[in-house]
Amino acid sequence: MDNFVFADEDDIPQHKQDKSYKLLIVDDEEAIHSITKTALESMDFSDYRIEVLSAYSAKEAKELLKQNPDVALAIIDVVMETRDAGLTLVDYIRNTLECRMMRLVIRTGQADTFPSMQIIKRYDINDFKEKTEFTVEKLYITMRSAIREYSQLLELEQKYLNTYHQMTTNQLTQLPNRTKLYEDFSHNKSATLILIDIVGFSIINETNGYEVGDYVLKELGGFLQSMHHEEFTVYHLDSDLFALMTMHMPLDTVITKVEQIKDEISKLHIITNNFNKTIDTTIGVAFQSEIDLMQKAELALKEARHTGKNQIKYYSDDLRVIKRLNNTNHWAPIIKESLLDGSLVAYYQPICHTQTKVIEKHEMLVRIIKDGKVHSPFEFLDAAQDSGQLYDIFKYMFTQACIQSAKTGKKFSVNISNLEFAQETLLPFIKESVAKYGADVASLSLEILESSSINDYEAKAVIRSIHDFGISIVIDDFGVECSNFGQIENLPIDIIKIDGSFIKNLPTSKGSQIIVKTIKTFAQEKGVKLVAEFVCDEVVYNMVKDMGIEYVQGYYLSEPKAEI
Repeated sequence: MDNFVFADEDDIPQHKQDKSYKLLIVDDEEAIHSITKTALESMDFSDYRIEVLSAYSAKEAKELLKQNPDVALAIIDVVMETRDAGLTLVDYIRNTLECRMMRLVIRTGQADTFPSMQIIKRYDINDFKEKTEFTVEKLYITMRSAIREYSQLLELEQKYLNTYHQMTTNQLTQLPNRTKLYEDFSHNKSATLILIDIVGFSIINETNGYEVGDYVLKELGGFLQSMHHEEFTVYHLDSDLFALMTMHMPLDTVITKVEQIKDEISKLHIITNNFNKTIDTTIGVAFQSEIDLMQKAELALKEARHTGKNQIKYYSDDLRVIKRLNNTNHWAPIIKESLLDGSLVAYYQPICHTQTKVIEKHEMLVRIIKDGKVHSPFEFLDAAQDSGQLYDIFKYMFTQACIQSAKTGKKFSVNISNLEFAQETLLPFIKESVAKYGADVASLSLEILESSSINDYEAKAVIRSIHDFGISIVIDDFGVECSNFGQIENLPIDIIKIDGSFIKNLPTSKGSQIIVKTIKTFAQEKGVKLVAEFVCDEVVYNMVKDMGIEYVQGYYLSEPKAEI
């Protein structure tokens, strides 16, 4: 009797609670319950405990199952309050409760009325017994077999849950991961997604170590979960990217909450080892979207990154990144075609000596001629970069420079993005092209158009190698964004081109005059020549000339032309 606990017994010895299984007997005959319990008392279940629950109708059984969803085995009579009450109960267990693990045994005194094979197949029943044949021995065998199956199913379910947890959980922060986010998407027609990215996280890792970086991620993840789990589901997607998702929050509330979250994070002081700082973030939001929710939130986040730290951007069709994507989709195939059919061409703008206006060299400027219209790089250069065709354009333009150098003996300057210095074939291509067309290497210059800082050691090494080969290095658009004094330190620079925004404003802007004079002094100290861009009229030309700048370029002297 020690191995059995019936539903009305509250005091259970602790040593019997270690491993137990619940048996539910459902029958409207009191005698059946008594006989079954008596039979169970004679059985040996020393390795686990059996807790017996009794129900005298299908309705009563349903109530018990609500309180005991972990029943291992149910022995159910068919005919009770109705002729098919037991089968209705089985259908409720399998389909309403969606319980597939519980072992079900039908026990009936009217077997002829219910063909066993059909019942077992239709209701996913594990066994079918007539009351007259359900001896103590058969009951024992049925019990042992059912509990063993149930135990194996429990083990399999736990393994599945463990695997599922590993697949859907970020192991560092223990927050749901990207896989879980996509799964949650599939269950909802519309949602609002907020992406939160830590600004400069790679620098935290590099300067403080990955242990500190991991601590920062855990602190931010724990903060978001503890503060906002009631309103949002919080995810840790990748490295320094977190996400919050909500279903039905109105837009004005979302806006308020996102601002609040940004401010809270900015005040979150993270302290560990030698790290004692707050962190900056960028946030992208896609509001109540059914289609491409993740992509839209990522586009908004990308726009926020372009705008600066601690910025929030909401997805809309007017986002700059959307326009850039559309521009890329439009121009990418045109660029590819123009490289093949000759509609990508080189234009030439002279660079003149300031004192004499004699042409010293020509800057080569790429154009695309389509449908009788000449398109400047302002229209398609971003698309070329985003579609991976910028290097192809450079190779075409450098080839033309080599051809023209060999043909005319004149000097030519070709624009190159800092991104091209990562191309392994760049230096070999330059050398092969010079040799192939017989160009004078001293007549060639590369103008570096910086879209980001040149801090990469290998990129600087390539620039030095190109310079050692004999090609002059020019820094374009000097004085704005990435082109500055710090960038040209330790680089073999021959010429600096002062950004046109300062030159064209010389007559009216005191600030521009100061900047140009400062650059002039710096260039003299470094032994570097200067070119003034955007010389648009005689007044600007005379000011540049009086300031002692060596070379000028602009529409006052000549616009870019298809012929030299």
